Amino acid sequence: MPRIPLQLFRVLARPPTLHPVPRVASLISILSSRPLLPQPTPSVLLACAFRNPVSLSLPSAIIQQARHKSRGTEYQPSQRKRKRKHGFLARKRSVNGQKILQRRRVKGRRFLTH
Repeated sequence: MPRIPLQLFRVLARPPTLHPVPRVASLISILSSRPLLPQPTPSVLLACAFRNPVSLSLPSAIIQQARHKSRGTEYQPSQRKRKRKHGFLARKRSVNGQKILQRRRVKGRRFLTH
């Protein structure tokens, strides 16, 4: 995790004031006066461009990169599977299922199972 510059930490630690504009202005001046990341020299950039010409178009590649694939096809409901797993007869078959039914009766549930 990157370290926060001491000046920025002091600005953020101050209690909020009635006029937030000076706080924002001081924050912007601190950020603009001191770069958070070291800036590469032109010779380093030139060397990188000769080694890997694709690195020049890197920002456009980052913009087009998909972070997550689309989802939403996992749950395909089936009444038969639902009743077999969570239904009344499935609960009655096992000892733990009977405990579930007992707890739901004590609590006063309107529906004990599916």
